Amino acid sequence: MRVFLLLCLLLVSVDAKVLGNVVSSFGSVKIKRIGSVIKIKASNGMEVSSGDLVMTSKNSHVFIKLIDDSKIVLDSSSSVYFDKKNFISQSGKVFYKITSRDAKNSLKIKTPFAIIGIKGTTFIINNAKDSYVLLKDGIIGIQSIKEEFRLYRRMVQREFENFVSMQEQAFNEFKNAQNNYLPVHLTKRFDLKSGSRVSFETNRVNEDKMSSKDNDEFHYFEELIKK
Repeated sequence: MRVFLLLCLLLVSVDAKVLGNVVSSFGSVKIKRIGSVIKIKASNGMEVSSGDLVMTSKNSHVFIKLIDDSKIVLDSSSSVYFDKKNFISQSGKVFYKITSRDAKNSLKIKTPFAIIGIKGTTFIINNAKDSYVLLKDGIIGIQSIKEEFRLYRRMVQREFENFVSMQEQAFNEFKNAQNNYLPVHLTKRFDLKSGSRVSFETNRVNEDKMSSKDNDEFHYFEELIKK
């Protein structure tokens, strides 16, 4: 029996590759190692490896720094599973500040609504209640797991500026229509640019500019990684 358990531990140690460390945590944060059913309490400096599942409970958070200096912060009642070196599955709300990567080493994050490809950006993914992605810097690719997205993009002011001959009345009418979206675009994949947010309702996707409330979310997480 002891030999069997030792063999299991050796196999786990061979398969698991260290990806980073826990920098800080608050509240109840647990880590389940690959091949284990036991959840251990996270502590500062603890290694995070491929195959690890990191979980936060209510009113808890954890800051993880990867070996390439990328930063990940799990909010309350969230989890990330480090499936492979460059592949993460998540639930809940997670902040990512990923260092620049080439196409070969780009990070992929799987959520219930999409697979998101990253080469180096700062963003938040939330699939706790209202599913959305906020992108502060860079570009990310969003790919549907199932059917095509029905993508709705918010009309923006610069589109009106192309109509140089329009009068003030037409301009006011345009401003009043800002709550409208452009015609639906069916697609399996699209890119999201910095300063944008997308919200998901089944296969409907609404793309908007980030609001002041969205910026406050980034400020909250960025203060956590400064501590």
